[in-house]
Amino acid sequence: MKHILTTVIIFTAFIFFGLNAEANEINSLEMDIEINEDGSVSVTETREADMDEGTENYIVFNDEDMDEVEVTDFSVEGFTEEENWDMDASQEEKAGKYGTIDTDDGTELVWGIGEYGEHTYVVNYTLDNAVRNLDGGQSLYWNFDTFTDLPTENFRMNVRSDISLNDEDIKFWGFGFEGDIVTVDDGIQWTAGETLTDGNDAVLLMHFPEGTYNTNVSGEGTLEEEEEEAMDGSIYDDGSLGTGWIVTIIGIFGALAAVVVIFTTQLASRYKDGGHIASAGKINRRNKDHETSVPPEIDDYACIAFILMHMNMAYFEDIFQAYLMKWTDEERITIEIDQQPGKALDKGSPKIIIHDYQSLLDGYSYSFEAVSDHLKDNDLKSGYDALLWRMLLEAADDEGVIDEKGLKKWSKKHAKEVGAVADELKKYSGRWLEENGYANYKKDKVWGIPVPIMAPTDKGNQLIDHLSQYKNYLKEDYSRIYENDENYREHIIWSVLVGEGEDVRKHLSKLTPEETRDSMYPAMMHYYYGPHLAAQTWSKGLGQGGFSSSAASGAGGSTGAGGGAGAGGGGGGGAR
Repeated sequence: MKHILTTVIIFTAFIFFGLNAEANEINSLEMDIEINEDGSVSVTETREADMDEGTENYIVFNDEDMDEVEVTDFSVEGFTEEENWDMDASQEEKAGKYGTIDTDDGTELVWGIGEYGEHTYVVNYTLDNAVRNLDGGQSLYWNFDTFTDLPTENFRMNVRSDISLNDEDIKFWGFGFEGDIVTVDDGIQWTAGETLTDGNDAVLLMHFPEGTYNTNVSGEGTLEEEEEEAMDGSIYDDGSLGTGWIVTIIGIFGALAAVVVIFTTQLASRYKDGGHIASAGKINRRNKDHETSVPPEIDDYACIAFILMHMNMAYFEDIFQAYLMKWTDEERITIEIDQQPGKALDKGSPKIIIHDYQSLLDGYSYSFEAVSDHLKDNDLKSGYDALLWRMLLEAADDEGVIDEKGLKKWSKKHAKEVGAVADELKKYSGRWLEENGYANYKKDKVWGIPVPIMAPTDKGNQLIDHLSQYKNYLKEDYSRIYENDENYREHIIWSVLVGEGEDVRKHLSKLTPEETRDSMYPAMMHYYYGPHLAAQTWSKGLGQGGFSSSAASGAGGSTGAGGGAGAGGGGGGGAR
């Protein structure tokens, strides 16, 4: 009800007052969470913001929401601390400075906006005593909303620790916005699928076995009670059941626990006997100390999408970006970047130019929409990339050009059709893997329930290990990508496919021409950022159009707007 009312209020405000195009906003927010051995949590927020009003940014921590949690070690990278913060100081006086304000309600972390325009703020702070001991284990239950007074695009939270969080004994949930929360390597990644506003929260709940962290802080109640409170009104609870019914159902499930154990034991046995593909965690562990400097020799990336998704490396959007790079290499397209003077390359606007557009278009008799409607009848003998290429042709104008506005508009309008194409990705990959000797697919049954088994052959396991070892090679040192002119393009494409694209982007953003050969630097930067910006624009349009697919990034753990009651934190934040 809260979120319905919020939506009505926001919609009404838009009608009567219009949208202020000059309002402050966050274009991208990467929140890195490190759970420390002592149960404290170190937070680094990397905010790419466009600021047009006010003098300072602020984060609120209200005492009533903190319990025994304390905020320490606050800093803003590149800024100097101002011990006696003056809220009434001018914009110029606050620029490049940060500090804290003690209020009647708690504490505020503040830092100067600086000159109006685009900024990247890197904000650090620690939440001491964040992990608590409860009856049955340990818990981190915190609302990391420090920003939603500012409309926030592209929110992603990365949770890490010295121990692997990709463990069956560690449970996690996300509440407060529509998105996906999944394990990636030994950590957790939570990505928003919508623009976050003051109607959203960012509540993370994690449950750990007893003694995982050396915390002396204890809370009341059990893990089960906390989980039940958090679930109320969430995507995990459809709202049709009251708490009493939930307790009853939990009781029923408890009575059936022995049955569930037997079923899962038999299921694991069938998987083992059938040679079902190992979990991503096991694959990474068996390849931990191995590297290979050469990526697999596969040109149609969609062919191995099943494996890439299983290993949490790449999803539909990443594969599309890789194809944009491949088509650039094949001189089928050129991607130009409209870069404003004084602005970074990653703030530019992409424009795709399709070569020989008219002659290419004449060779197609069916529209992209018609093809997507009949995918069930189409075995895609021409290849999955041909389907994506048809999509690109249709998005172009009469001259074969797709600018940023046009790409976003087209993808928003055709999000449903693109979703159907994305859903076909895993099936296409499965057929290819079997036809080419990488896997055997079969169906078994446990108590009459069909159980699909994907059993890699020796050739398939070699490919799986090759991908894992190549990922290790890149992660060791990203400068390996541009060691020579001959293969940096191949390394950049495969960095996206093995899940290192975002970290490579961060590495390249800090790179200077002196660290590479001067002649190589502009070509490499343009080669990466052209497809990256185009894919980002395309994804934004799809998101605005309601794009949904099991092959989308982070598939496997959806999160929603409700739930999360009782969490600490959540004071919000903005600018003034």
